Amino acid sequence: MSLQDWGSLGEVIGAMATIITLAYLAIQVRQNSLQMREATLVGKTRAMDSTVEAFSRYRAMLTEPENAELYVRGLASYKTLSEVDQVRFRSIIEEYIFAYAAMFLRLKAETYDGNTWEAQIAAAAKVLEEPGVSDWWADRKHIYGAQFVKELDSYLAKNKAL
Repeated sequence: MSLQDWGSLGEVIGAMATIITLAYLAIQVRQNSLQMREATLVGKTRAMDSTVEAFSRYRAMLTEPENAELYVRGLASYKTLSEVDQVRFRSIIEEYIFAYAAMFLRLKAETYDGNTWEAQIAAAAKVLEEPGVSDWWADRKHIYGAQFVKELDSYLAKNKAL
């Protein structure tokens, strides 16, 4: 075999190695894409589970008769509650609004279904329109993220104009 024949054989082997490498990489890219889709789905499912858990804690608080009675009084007037009752009412409402704030962050991270956000923010706005909660919001909204506050305030202003 001549040197030229050896060179040609080397080219054929190199071409085959390139094809095998490309096939291997294509398989790896496909597997990685499937894993990424699965991870995204798992993340979205966990986000939904976390949202449900947050609202479940809020509802559990209100199953206590004493808390339910406080909640009704607080909706009507936060300012007339005693200091102790204001602390308790804040805990209930903050649990509720933190659930929306977390949902908003998930929405921005694209791990929450944006199609349901309009209905969700409408529910939050209904509660925030109550006189006592409105007073609480004016006093306590600084504890939430600026983007979330802006979103909620904008929604509330838009609905008041309607």
